[in-house]
Amino acid sequence: MSKKMSILIQLAHLRDVLHQMEQDLGLDGLNRKERDILLAFYANATEDTAHGYISSTDRVREHPTLETVSQPTFHRALRRLLERGLVVRHDGLPAGIYAIPGGEALASVA
Repeated sequence: MSKKMSILIQLAHLRDVLHQMEQDLGLDGLNRKERDILLAFYANATEDTAHGYISSTDRVREHPTLETVSQPTFHRALRRLLERGLVVRHDGLPAGIYAIPGGEALASVA
């Protein structure tokens, strides 16, 4: 078996594990862009004493998995995440900064 084939097999197994994790968390109710944006929010989150974890859309947009996502697509998906309560706005946060609720919000995805 070639090295490339071995790596592709490992990647396929890794994708299976990732898919199962997404199902376990209820993320399979999101489309791919919504899922990628939500995960980029978590990847870029910083702790904020007043709001839990927060992230900015500027930092999220820089995430490598989102480099091909257009701005209109990003904002449509962000709007759907806001509607589902997976990302939230707070009056005390500047524009473009969003809070990430705890894991209980994921239960509402499915």
